[in-house]
Amino acid sequence: MHSVYLFVRNIVCGLLAIFLIAAGCVRRARKRALSGNVITAIYFHSPNRQLFWRCRQWLVKNGYTPISAGELMDMLTLHKPIPRGAVWLSFDDGFRALRENVLPLVREYKVPITLFIPSGIVEGDGMFPWLPKNGPRQSLTLPELKEIAAYSEVTIGSHTVNHVVTARVAGDALRYELAESKRALESWTGAMVECFAYPEGRYDGRERQALIECGYKLAATTNSALLTPDSDPYLAPRFSVADNISFPEAICNMVGVWSPATSPIKRVIRRGHEALSGVTQHLVPPRTAPPNSMIGR
Repeated sequence: MHSVYLFVRNIVCGLLAIFLIAAGCVRRARKRALSGNVITAIYFHSPNRQLFWRCRQWLVKNGYTPISAGELMDMLTLHKPIPRGAVWLSFDDGFRALRENVLPLVREYKVPITLFIPSGIVEGDGMFPWLPKNGPRQSLTLPELKEIAAYSEVTIGSHTVNHVVTARVAGDALRYELAESKRALESWTGAMVECFAYPEGRYDGRERQALIECGYKLAATTNSALLTPDSDPYLAPRFSVADNISFPEAICNMVGVWSPATSPIKRVIRRGHEALSGVTQHLVPPRTAPPNSMIGR
């Protein structure tokens, strides 16, 4: 059933993406990204090999310049010059499939990337809490992470210890998730860990002081916008490219036109669902005790 849903969903979304491209939305957004003094930040989770390869090829063909996390931090905090079409690529969660689908291409084409790692999951059983627990290990193993961290193209960042949504924790618990993840990752890789990504992109502002005290210089959100020299380095926006989507949809995601185009549609669908739920609840009669019930006896 899920495969049928995905097939239908990708056909519909692919057609919408083709329309956005044909209408010039992507061209105008790309022109803005290449106009200078802005940075496009794009994040993935676990794309298949073909999707990532095509995304990388499209970015290069269209004049984008890949930058590392270190270069990005220098541009935001030291105001170093931003190259035309600067693009920063990152991957959340540290899926094990990256070893086959992404890292060979990263090394072959010398693409700088950042991996945001939940240290406790990698060190533990490797199972992500939001995915089914049956089946093979889902995250990188600790030896694999150590090997990957040695690649010159890869920067390791923190994603908390347990993939905890930081807006849900406070005080010592918040500081533990930020500080312990940083400490563990640095001890494993031998490199400074100065960037962080909010799990699920959710935050409430209390994280800022804790991030600064722990020594982070950059924190990435899932807000859809371009980075500029005036962007808050602790609220860095990124465009999302979902796994297993059509390439036209990925293009629309990378330039930032997908979310503005689909948000009104999602709101209409959500309101329709809420209205339908309300009607259904109104039509269903309240439950009453059956005849000869023992209730009240």
